[in-house]
Amino acid sequence: MIAYPPFGSASFQLVAKGLVALHVLGKEGKDDSPEAESVRDSLDLPLAALNRIEKERAQWLSEDLYSVSEPSSAIQKEMNPQAQQQLSEAIEAQLKGEWDRALGLLRRWREYIAPSVLSYIRGSIWLAAGNADIATMFYGHAMENDPDNVNYQAIYLRALSESDTDSATNRANQILIDNVKYSPVVVSIAAEIRFNEIETASVADAAQICRDLTRILEKNLIRIENEEGADSVSITRQCSVMLMGFCNEILGNIGAAVSNFSHGLRMNPRADALLIARGNLMYGTSTHAISDFEQAVGLGSPLIWPYFFLAHHYLFASRFEQCRVMCETGLKMKGSDTAKSQLEEWRAIAQAELGFPPELVRMAFEAATRLDPTNESAKRNQDSYEAYLKAPHSDLRSIWEQKSYSAIRQFGLAERRYSLAA
Repeated sequence: MIAYPPFGSASFQLVAKGLVALHVLGKEGKDDSPEAESVRDSLDLPLAALNRIEKERAQWLSEDLYSVSEPSSAIQKEMNPQAQQQLSEAIEAQLKGEWDRALGLLRRWREYIAPSVLSYIRGSIWLAAGNADIATMFYGHAMENDPDNVNYQAIYLRALSESDTDSATNRANQILIDNVKYSPVVVSIAAEIRFNEIETASVADAAQICRDLTRILEKNLIRIENEEGADSVSITRQCSVMLMGFCNEILGNIGAAVSNFSHGLRMNPRADALLIARGNLMYGTSTHAISDFEQAVGLGSPLIWPYFFLAHHYLFASRFEQCRVMCETGLKMKGSDTAKSQLEEWRAIAQAELGFPPELVRMAFEAATRLDPTNESAKRNQDSYEAYLKAPHSDLRSIWEQKSYSAIRQFGLAERRYSLAA
């Protein structure tokens, strides 16, 4: 997805949030409640800070939200070629990031567009513009008007997970309890929301979540195969297989997890998250792990892990220049400070072995301990290097303290965060 600049200033974002809150209170019949008055009072300052364009945008947003709160008295007009052309222009403006123009065209021709479709497109515009709160309101209206539309159910749940985590979790749990009543795509998204809870759950609770999800996902995959065919490669099937792999990995069912990830890769060989996950499980026990990481790097993965594991592998194999390159590339990627501390430590060792000036080697070691003050091996390796400089001998490699393949594999499993979007 293209990354667009924020749709409005910080003040506009506050106003938009307040308008959504008033919309919700209005739907609950609390227009004149103390809560509503408190929200209105909180809007005084941000409203005063808006520029002319933002004030007009806020006014139109308020009217659009009101239009989905109250039953429409207007009779929908039959779609004609001119209205169809304007709708196409609105969608094209959305794709270009011209949010105001897109919303204006929809507003002008709304009488020709079915309410559910109108709200769906409005929700998609606001979600792309970076405001999941507003998008959720419109997606919810689309779903209310067309409750059997699976696409509306799915996109609403996805937007809700971005705008209100607690509500999304509650809804996801309800869906999973009665999962056979919902489409496989909705069940898959609900399972993903439930899976995200393991980051803050205890070890026992995380294991129970994974056991529950594995059972549900196995049934969901059977339904997908029955509905789409055994050879289907839909996104829903890929996500379900991937999530099963993550659950099996956490449960310690390594063979099953590798099988799940391999199955997912047969459907989508370019899934870097799956390559990394499978490679991590096999690191140090199979040469296929290195191939997985190299493929992920070749795909330009934005995650730190393939560079991390390859850096360690190259260091162990005394391929110091390749190690240095992997360290420096990995440090630019998304990753934790503890992982980057390891890369800085390995970069220092590779630089020392390649004959870099001591000043540069020290800088890398110091960066390692700055990123992770608990990285004791970096401190010990720097001390050993300083001692070597004072009394050099022929075997520089003998001074280093290095972590085993097994230790790095366990480090990766403990640190890695799974991203289904990746």
